[in-house]
Amino acid sequence: MFKSKEYCIKTLHQLYRADKWINELFASVGLSLDNLAATVDEIYNNNFFDTATETAIKHYEYELGIAPKSGQTLEDRRAAIRARWIGTSKVDIVLLQELANSWRNGATLIEFVAGKIHVKFISPIGAPRDLDALKAVFEDTKPAHLAIYYTFMWLNWGQAKQVGTWKQHKTNGTWLKLKQIDS
Repeated sequence: MFKSKEYCIKTLHQLYRADKWINELFASVGLSLDNLAATVDEIYNNNFFDTATETAIKHYEYELGIAPKSGQTLEDRRAAIRARWIGTSKVDIVLLQELANSWRNGATLIEFVAGKIHVKFISPIGAPRDLDALKAVFEDTKPAHLAIYYTFMWLNWGQAKQVGTWKQHKTNGTWLKLKQIDS
């Protein structure tokens, strides 16, 4: 039960290992050391967004002014925190691309086209999970005078038929695994 107690007992001479008083003393010390080790591990893991605990996530959300939405998973909340953290530097196309890359579920391409920011989801086909949170992060980060629009990768039936029929895709499960078709 006590990892630290067992380690401490093993370091003693064999004559002392069976002593009741020594065992009780090391059980008490071992419990304290185990609690300390667990606290150190939690502090270490909370330094990174991808391993932060619920308590650390709440603290980051408070510090960054993020109000979590009901139904958001811990992973969604971590992505929102990481994006907000990244979004506090100089805003340019590189930063916006980094924001998009910090989100999970797919690759994006950020372009500046005709005075507007174009966010193109190039993988997976369709809309990524928690799209509203990603849009909110972009709205909070981008310059207010720039418009932003989104493009999603969808296959039309003519493109999908080039690599098989609907029945074939449905039976072998390849419908969402189709490769990106050049536009």
